[in-house]
Amino acid sequence: MKPETVEKVVAKELWKDERTHKIIGAFFLLIAFLLFVAFTSYLFTWQEDQSKVWNNPKILLHPQTVANMLGVAGAYFSYIFFRQGFGIASYLFCSLFFVIGVNLFFGRRLFSLSRNIKYVISGLIIISVTASFLMPVQSFAWGGAVGDTLNEWLQQFIGKVGTAAVLLVGALSYIIWRFNPAF
Repeated sequence: MKPETVEKVVAKELWKDERTHKIIGAFFLLIAFLLFVAFTSYLFTWQEDQSKVWNNPKILLHPQTVANMLGVAGAYFSYIFFRQGFGIASYLFCSLFFVIGVNLFFGRRLFSLSRNIKYVISGLIIISVTASFLMPVQSFAWGGAVGDTLNEWLQQFIGKVGTAAVLLVGALSYIIWRFNPAF
């Protein structure tokens, strides 16, 4: 009888294999799609699901019936991203995961990851604070906890008019930086 041979797997070679990149890219594309579906569903179902997911990570272990299209996980992670995170600006995470996924899946740089990360970071701040400023103290967290906190700080520091001016210049700068419109 011949002894069974065990094939050695070298992590460096596995990482260089284009199939690994395609699999990881497909995984990132899946995450982008699932987050997009969960976030969009959350916009319509948050009132039904909020009491079930409110600061309750145990819901992931003991699922309940929720209205979100992605079930308990979709309701919980949407709640985390929207209510405790960046509000409506959380959609930018979908674009980030999409860019990473496409670049890995196709094996070449179709989108600039570093540029996208810059846009996502600045967009998260500007969009969440602007959403909190434009739609304050409503039951839905349009700006999330981050936007609410920064908006409150700005208004205490430079007042409502100053905050509006800073946000207007910030949003205009972001649009010019991101899209470079011709005036």
